[in-house]
Amino acid sequence: MEDYRWIYLIILLQAVLLGVVLFFGQNLTLYSAQSGLSRGADIREIAGDLLHEHLESYENRSLPSDSRLSGFVIEDIKIREESFDSAVLLATVSFKPYDIDVSRWAFLPDRDGHWIKNYQLTVYLERDQSGRFSIVRTAPSI
Repeated sequence: MEDYRWIYLIILLQAVLLGVVLFFGQNLTLYSAQSGLSRGADIREIAGDLLHEHLESYENRSLPSDSRLSGFVIEDIKIREESFDSAVLLATVSFKPYDIDVSRWAFLPDRDGHWIKNYQLTVYLERDQSGRFSIVRTAPSI
């Protein structure tokens, strides 16, 4: 009977531990979600989506051919500065102008055929009244 007391004690401790985890679980996950690593990943993902939308707007057929893109690839996004309501990111982008010879990017030295490779963009994000981030500007502008 002595051996069973240890088993009952272990089961009781597991039940108490499970109760504590279930009771405080939301707070623990909230604290981990607010950690810097999680926030950085969220900002990077949001910035990637916003930059993708921003570059897609340059594929619009109503734009003049010298500022129109026919394709792009976002290669890397790094966080330079971050606060609750703003962020500054460095993005590496490769893109294909609609007509590279008459485009405003024809002077760039990083040309690879019809593509501009490894173009560095500084992307400035700000949070609006609704809490959503948006691109305020890019430097240099595309």
